[in-house]
Amino acid sequence: MDKRSILGFVLIGVILIGWLIYSNYLQKQKPIVTQQTQQTQQTQQKPDTLKTQKDTTKVNITIRNDSLDKKNTTDAFGSIFYKNTIQYDTSVSKKIGEKIITVENKKVTIEFTNLGGCPRTYTMKDYKTWDHKPLQLIDWKKGKELHLIFTTKDGRTINTKDLIFNSSYLPNEKVNIENINDFKLKYELFVSEDSTQKIVKTYYFKSDSYEFDVDYELVNSDKFISDSKYQIVWETTLNPTEYRSDEEAGFAEAFAYMGGELKTKDASEFGQDPKPDDLNGVTDYVNSRIKYFGIYLIPSDKNKGDGAYLLGYKEKLPDAGLKKHYSIGLKMNIKNDKLDKATIRILLAPMDYKILKSYDADLEKSMRFPLDFIVRPIAQYFILPFFSFLHSFIPNYGIVIIVFALALKILLNPLTKKQTDSMRKMSGLNPKMKAIREKYKDDSTKANQQIMKLYKEEGINPAAGCLPMLLQLPILYALFGVFRSTIELRQTPFFGWITDLAAPDVVFTLPFKIPLFGIDQVAGLATLMGITMIIQQRMTNTDPKQKAMVYLMPIMFTFIFYSFPSGLNLYYFMFNVFSIAQQIYNTKFKPAPPPEAPKKSNKKSFFQKVEEFTKSRNPNYRRK
Repeated sequence: MDKRSILGFVLIGVILIGWLIYSNYLQKQKPIVTQQTQQTQQTQQKPDTLKTQKDTTKVNITIRNDSLDKKNTTDAFGSIFYKNTIQYDTSVSKKIGEKIITVENKKVTIEFTNLGGCPRTYTMKDYKTWDHKPLQLIDWKKGKELHLIFTTKDGRTINTKDLIFNSSYLPNEKVNIENINDFKLKYELFVSEDSTQKIVKTYYFKSDSYEFDVDYELVNSDKFISDSKYQIVWETTLNPTEYRSDEEAGFAEAFAYMGGELKTKDASEFGQDPKPDDLNGVTDYVNSRIKYFGIYLIPSDKNKGDGAYLLGYKEKLPDAGLKKHYSIGLKMNIKNDKLDKATIRILLAPMDYKILKSYDADLEKSMRFPLDFIVRPIAQYFILPFFSFLHSFIPNYGIVIIVFALALKILLNPLTKKQTDSMRKMSGLNPKMKAIREKYKDDSTKANQQIMKLYKEEGINPAAGCLPMLLQLPILYALFGVFRSTIELRQTPFFGWITDLAAPDVVFTLPFKIPLFGIDQVAGLATLMGITMIIQQRMTNTDPKQKAMVYLMPIMFTFIFYSFPSGLNLYYFMFNVFSIAQQIYNTKFKPAPPPEAPKKSNKKSFFQKVEEFTKSRNPNYRRK
């Protein structure tokens, strides 16, 4: 292997290491287990029942100045609101608690509560947490979701999550809608004693979908809302689902899609951020996501959002863990003071490209990857569609990856052939280059000039050996992003010890951390990949002085890849196996081609033209 090929490998290694440091600089190496287990258990606990109140079949709620607590608190967007004491006009009183209804379809189980008229839990049937517990995504302990925030006529900010809505269902009622497509759930909040001013929330469900819709109706809103404006809010980040909270936080972001442009919010500060991104303009959707799941608030085409709020901040967790908190809100303008209606589509779903793309609303743009401007086109227009095509008739994603590696090897074969031919030609020139270096051992500049002249005479491009490696680098980045964040590979086994193609295939854990790399887990496929790299190096290296490079680069790459998803390591391992097979075939059956004679050309080079111009301007010019 010549020096330029070695330089190419070193360059790739430097770029790869720098990229990893940049994309993971917020992440710690120590995994977070206890905190996530605790949070998963918390989501399954029952909340405290409400304090004793009075109730009738029709509960009238009056929001009045004297019924507002004097202690102010801060809502998700830094606004000040007063927690209201609810006035009940009733003739018959009884003790009531939080009233919950469970709605279940083929994909999810959702609990709704009369406290705020909001979804309380959202549990997916087809997915589990990293420790195989029910995957419940709503953090109801921090804030109810899909509530309204508005300012009253007297200047106070009200958050409806603190109000009890009227509903007709029985406490702890359960409804299975797997075979029903027209079930709806209605909540009412009476703002005036005569019920002429009210807020109505009606939820609509489908039998086999992650999606549900909610209608917000504001009746005579000009009597209790100022400025004809309100916000629809999803206040909290989705519950963590993965083994390492710090890695999951690396994917967490919030978005607003406005005017064909995706506005992003990445929590960069610790502690609650008092200044959210306050965006104005026609808004197609707002969204926040974690690694594998996302929540979308999508207004109807008839009544788009009029702006968005995005808020985010970071929180340190025990055991070197990390969490990013996001709140997202849609700004809505009231068009009709007497009866205003807004329909919002709610999609709480896996970050699955096929699902998001099916909505034809550019939802898939929120599937961002590391080095997104490079990775996204390759991932969305090549890797993901090809994976989907292969998986349509190959059920095992491990085999899909192997077939993909073979297909890519065939696709890159012309470049690989050029690289191999160049390296073999370079190898044939070793005796001549050795003689030149010996002749000019005291003048390295002259030696390099003579070697470059030799390349030109023999028709060899010294950069040809590096080109295929550099062209594969964007594909490697894209594969890293896809394998690390694509829901299709999450918890997908291959065989044997490879139980999750989206995570490292750890064979055993060391009692210490490897210096510089900070890892203590040994992955099987990464080790096999390193072995194939050593074999390739030994097959191509002919210079005894470069013997150290045979082991140095593969070992370095192996340590780096120990923390990579096993799917990526499987791809790279199989790609190397196919490359080794190709090299053996070429060595055995295809002799090295003779050096090409340099092509004569009457066309003058740029440097020749510059020299002639300089000479014409300066008669005393003499070429050095």
